Amino acid sequence: MAGLPHIVARMGDTLRKEVERQLLVDLGHYRGLASDGLSIDWSNPCQEGHCTEALGGMLEEMSDIAVRDRNGEIVAEGWLDFVHGGGDLPLHVFWLFLDLVDNGVTKPVKKDLTIPLHVWNSLSDASKYALTVEGGYDSRWHADPKVAASKRALANEGILGRGTD
Repeated sequence: MAGLPHIVARMGDTLRKEVERQLLVDLGHYRGLASDGLSIDWSNPCQEGHCTEALGGMLEEMSDIAVRDRNGEIVAEGWLDFVHGGGDLPLHVFWLFLDLVDNGVTKPVKKDLTIPLHVWNSLSDASKYALTVEGGYDSRWHADPKVAASKRALANEGILGRGTD
């Protein structure tokens, strides 16, 4: 893993490949095109603080991530984040902020500090619950309107507020 910045190298190959796969799949939700021939450019990542351990490595939220096509041209730039919840819960990696680039013209397509709806809809009930727990593993998402609504619904059902959250 020589040549990779430390923040990327500490992911290890298995986690890095999974993060790349998920970011390229997520990119498809915004581009409407297949991600064949695209690659993640890890040359200039900036640490942003939200961390998790998964697949034998350490993942940290990062900004300044680029996506390049077969010709080396940048087709997207953004900031990766994730939902994990810790333990055996699955890792969901996505673009927190994303700009598409077409012939040098940049177009912001993901600008809000929230979990994308298509990611939220793919989360299991256990993952959604983990996001609602005060001080929990992914409590950084507490201000996300989808998480807040889920928390209210769980409280109304009597699931939260029993001393277990």
